[in-house]
Amino acid sequence: MRRMNIALFHSLPALLLLLSPATFAQSVTYSGYYNGPRVDVNFVQNPPAQYQECREKYINSTARIYSACSFGVDEARRMAERFGGGKGRIEGYLRGFSWGLHSSVQSNRSNPEAMALGAALNADLLGRIERASLEGASRGKSAGESRGSSEARKRFTLALDSGLNPNEEIGSIPPSAFSPRYQDAYTSLIGRPQTLEDMLKQPVEDLSQIRIYDSYDSVFLGDAPRFNLFDYYFGDGTYRFEMARWVDPQAAIQQWLNRPIDTKPQYEALGSDTVQVPVQDPKPGEPASRPETIQLKEIFRKSFVNAYGWYVNYYFSQNFYTQLELGQRVGESIGKQVGYRYARESGQVKGFNEKFQRDERAAYEAVFEGAYRSSFATTFRDYATHSKPEVDSFDIIGELDDGILQPGERIAVSFRVKNYGKVSTEGKAYLEGVQNALYSKEISLPALRSTQVRTDFIGSISTSVQNSAILNIGLTVSGNGFGAFTVLQSARVMRQVTPMGIDVKTLAPTGQVIVSYSVKNHSRLNSSASVRVVLRDSTGRVLEENLGIVAGNQTATAQFQLDGYSPLDLIRGPGVTVRGQMFLGDLVIGELGATVLSQNPVADLARAFAEQSQDPARAELVRALQAELIERITGETENMERQGYDRQGDATYLQQAVNAYRAKNNNPVAREAYSTLARALWPARKAFTNFIGIKSCNRKFFESAVRELNGGKKI
Repeated sequence: MRRMNIALFHSLPALLLLLSPATFAQSVTYSGYYNGPRVDVNFVQNPPAQYQECREKYINSTARIYSACSFGVDEARRMAERFGGGKGRIEGYLRGFSWGLHSSVQSNRSNPEAMALGAALNADLLGRIERASLEGASRGKSAGESRGSSEARKRFTLALDSGLNPNEEIGSIPPSAFSPRYQDAYTSLIGRPQTLEDMLKQPVEDLSQIRIYDSYDSVFLGDAPRFNLFDYYFGDGTYRFEMARWVDPQAAIQQWLNRPIDTKPQYEALGSDTVQVPVQDPKPGEPASRPETIQLKEIFRKSFVNAYGWYVNYYFSQNFYTQLELGQRVGESIGKQVGYRYARESGQVKGFNEKFQRDERAAYEAVFEGAYRSSFATTFRDYATHSKPEVDSFDIIGELDDGILQPGERIAVSFRVKNYGKVSTEGKAYLEGVQNALYSKEISLPALRSTQVRTDFIGSISTSVQNSAILNIGLTVSGNGFGAFTVLQSARVMRQVTPMGIDVKTLAPTGQVIVSYSVKNHSRLNSSASVRVVLRDSTGRVLEENLGIVAGNQTATAQFQLDGYSPLDLIRGPGVTVRGQMFLGDLVIGELGATVLSQNPVADLARAFAEQSQDPARAELVRALQAELIERITGETENMERQGYDRQGDATYLQQAVNAYRAKNNNPVAREAYSTLARALWPARKAFTNFIGIKSCNRKFFESAVRELNGGKKI
């Protein structure tokens, strides 16, 4: 729900009305002309006591101080009467206006007279409505022709291979099955009609320019604002006013001080006064009171602020109902005009759409039957006097008859041709998208019969087609008395034997690789030549295996074992690249490759050290593996206090080094290599001591593991 915030004023909760220190009366229910929702606010009905503030605080003070207080109260009351009273008249007016606008719009938005007037305005749009007849006739003719032609063809389709003649009697005409082209022809052809919201936001007849105040105080309120009807149109018709700055005493005194009030000179003339103030607990011999200077402007401002809150709600309440009825009457008058205008436009839209649909339907149905009869007769006569061959699909037949189509293979086709016409004819078949294409022999196409055709080899697959390529092959049939037509078919071209996959097994600790290279014969026949696989690696090594003749629909695998690689290359990279070529006889058919790397570098590094340290001739490789292990183990200690060795299991380099040590029957050379590794790792134990020297459980694990690598000896 929208809330209004007029001119200078800022919102405060409506609850402030209930917080006034004045005496509250019960909620008032107005019983005059206004018949809108109840104003559910407690209005102050009794005036506050005059000068109560001054009597309570300054009755025993000086006359000048009491006078300054009375002056502040008088100005607060005067401002509350003008400021709060003016706002009360405005808010009452707006409350009535909003209800009158809402109720009148609602009661007139479907006014039958206005809607009838709007419908009559469609005479101005006859040029647009004529389109209904044109489009209806066009669609009716198209639908009738389609249905009539379809029915005639259906007669000949049913007669195919039956030995019966098609029935040329039209019989009953089917329903026209009209459906409107536009759900909202007005919006589609003319434009979006104005909504009620549009009319309230931008109404005609200057309805958006209306003064909302019967009278206003330019001294306090400034010039009255203009407003838009939509700002005061609410779903339930209730304008809920908000308490704004005019209820705030501090804002009121500031407004009073800033405005050219006629009593401002009197305020500026306020000076000061001196009073005797009692001294609290005076010492013996000291005076019991002391003089104090009082600023009379301060007395004025305090009394103004305190009194304003007592007066503003009273004057607001007194004036709220003075403009309520006038606001409602004006709102009803404006609402009636807006409602009539909305009803008139709604009637025009409704009338246009209804007439458009009636005219479209009438034109549609007026031509449907004639178009149906004409189209049926024309199509029937065409089929009765011509041949009408069709081919649904065709099968491609390879010369090798091995279940696949290979590059360079000659092909024939098998297809069924149906002649739906009542005239026999002859034709020929031709293949598109192949090499060495030839016309087939003459094909006899009897009337109203289907014929199975199997051609000779009338084309061949291109020798340059890549393996597994998809070809679009077209079968074109042409002959006497009918136009040539083409049916397309997709065909996959395959080499007889092709590579299927390459699998690599890495034995990183020993520097070995096993490569399996598989091939498949896709045809039903044995391979036309021996199959060979030639394998090359990134070091320049070449190996070859001859798989011989591969049986039809079978898979064969060439296996290669390579060794002598550096375990570090296989563990940390760059690895080894292998590529295998497959030959069918001397023809290269395909190539597959892979990069060889360890799949478990943590375990493989530890196992490689254990394996290679057994051989004294590999001291240089062992030192490299040892350096890599030291780097990995010391590196992982940085995060191990957080992760914990006990939670990592075999996932750490340290644990894998211990596992590999235990798995080997280590000779003296290997034991010395492990002892060197342990001594190099020993300083890393300090990573597990905190700043006050307490050793963690991870340090105990680390020290125990390193001592085990040292043969259980103290380091």
